[in-house]
Amino acid sequence: MDPIVSQADIVSKKTKLAYSVGHVLNDLSASMWFSYLLVFYHRVVNFSNASAGYLLLIGQIADALATTFVGFESDRTRTGLFHYGRRKTWHLIGVICVLGSFPFCFNICVGCRYSDLWAQFIYYTMFIIIFQFGWSCSQITHLAMINELTHKDGERVALNSYRYAWTVISNIFVYAMASVLLGVHSGNDKTDITPADAHIFRSLTLIVVGIGLLCMIIFHVGLKESELPAEDTEHRLQLSLTSSGRLKRMTWKCFLREKEFYQCALIWMFIRVILNVTQVFLPLYIIDTISTLDRMYVAIAPLCSYVSGLLASFPMRAINKRLGRKITMILGLLFVLASTVLFWCIFQMKPTIPIEATLILGCILLGIGTSTTNICSFSLTSDLIGLNTECGAFVYGIMSFADKLANGVTIAAIQQFNPCTANTTVQCALYYRQILSFIPAGVAVLTVVMTVSLWKANIGGNRHEIVTSDRAKLLPYKSHLNDVEYDERTPLVA
Repeated sequence: MDPIVSQADIVSKKTKLAYSVGHVLNDLSASMWFSYLLVFYHRVVNFSNASAGYLLLIGQIADALATTFVGFESDRTRTGLFHYGRRKTWHLIGVICVLGSFPFCFNICVGCRYSDLWAQFIYYTMFIIIFQFGWSCSQITHLAMINELTHKDGERVALNSYRYAWTVISNIFVYAMASVLLGVHSGNDKTDITPADAHIFRSLTLIVVGIGLLCMIIFHVGLKESELPAEDTEHRLQLSLTSSGRLKRMTWKCFLREKEFYQCALIWMFIRVILNVTQVFLPLYIIDTISTLDRMYVAIAPLCSYVSGLLASFPMRAINKRLGRKITMILGLLFVLASTVLFWCIFQMKPTIPIEATLILGCILLGIGTSTTNICSFSLTSDLIGLNTECGAFVYGIMSFADKLANGVTIAAIQQFNPCTANTTVQCALYYRQILSFIPAGVAVLTVVMTVSLWKANIGGNRHEIVTSDRAKLLPYKSHLNDVEYDERTPLVA
């Protein structure tokens, strides 16, 4: 009997490195997008809170629609442009769009600085839509490559971990550069951000684009995508699994009929709502709720969060193997809940612990929690796709569609009801305190419930048909893509 996993499923170090940096441009730009978009458009460009929220919502809707389109088209593409590879072709299109649009998203409107705000709103909207389309092209195809590079569970977890590690490194880099730029160009106002700081965001954007371009070159030169169409690759895999069986071919309609698809989608969405809401409103929480801190903490606090997240990502493969996806997920959510308690109680702890220390501790716990839960949610989705890579981009596209739409609506609604004006400092401080505490905590509880609902589910593990001489019948089996990691000698059927 042939083994499930061949030696070819062991991903080389060169491929892992090239793959892991393939999302760095997206990660760098997303770090600025979620952390500083509201700050830039409200405090530098002088849009209202609601208008800044609508810009983010427009971007998220464009991203959500683009992910669905790219997911379908990427799966349908055969060999890509000039046989470059179906995933890498779409990835390259995304890179070009991001490089050409993102510098304009965080820069004063070129040629219309003194135009009406509605004209500037349209100007930024155009570049935001192009940026989000490109971002989606790169994200969806990069995720879909995981299941095509290897079918070994441990290798997939490793790729997810390396990918997320570079995500964290990218965020650390952005916050480190932001803290340096904000500190060097502090001027007279060391606690607030004003239109005079526009050049800081322009410089940071150019640095982000430059570093991202370098990583994209490494990715496209160092990673070789299979030249075979997906269907041919899958057919060879099916034949190699067992001489008497075949893998059920899945279409997008088949995935939509699986209950686990919706459960995994909700978990994916909830995790990203926690990550993005905290990332967006942490700088505003520091500026308006803890108004006594130096504005450098707008970068230092998230920096601490992502450093702790990076350290937490290293043992993730071993933890996943020992505890399983679901227990690891719940453990990460407990860290998130602990951080929200600290964000709420930050002033009550002031006599005993300095506000700076409480803030940093809360960010560290948040970083560990979001790093753990993100890696687990990626791995659960990878389990769901399993060996059915023919619809991998579609699955990731729908997951991303749900999270982008949920995040856009949530953040726009928060901004719509934002009471912050020049005369409402007390209300403003309480508002951001509530946002950073209650929303992540509530969503974390929902995620725990959804994870428990998957406790006995065999995600992606009942799609193999064993064909006998008498009849074809379905043989459910414990998928090697779930909590148990099989070695290369494990047969599919004993």
